[in-house]
Amino acid sequence: MSRRIQRHTATSPRRIRACTIESMPLETDPNILHAVQTVYTTDLGLPDDWTDAHRAEFIAAEADKITWMVRAEAGTLIDRWVEQWTRRHSVAPSPSIRNALSVEARRDAFQSILYAELYEMINCDDED
Repeated sequence: MSRRIQRHTATSPRRIRACTIESMPLETDPNILHAVQTVYTTDLGLPDDWTDAHRAEFIAAEADKITWMVRAEAGTLIDRWVEQWTRRHSVAPSPSIRNALSVEARRDAFQSILYAELYEMINCDDED
């Protein structure tokens, strides 16, 4: 399976984010940035004709996208887990339990999103 990096042009579609409190500026997770840099510089590669600035911009954009995805998935998981906890125990979780659930949700989201968005591409390229 061949992988292509699409360049945005004046005619290519662009994604537009809706402005909500959830979409306020968020600092890119440094662990995600490191993972993206490592994978694209050692395993996947980027087009040879790209400048260093273009490569850095692409890596930063990918890390930002994955950071947002992890944040959204963690939010979904924590909501689901708090609802399940409340149903099971007939009371909302205490702040300490909610915090523990949040930490676990972030960890699960981090692992699943990085695998789906980054590491799975390595496996696909290895099969070629």
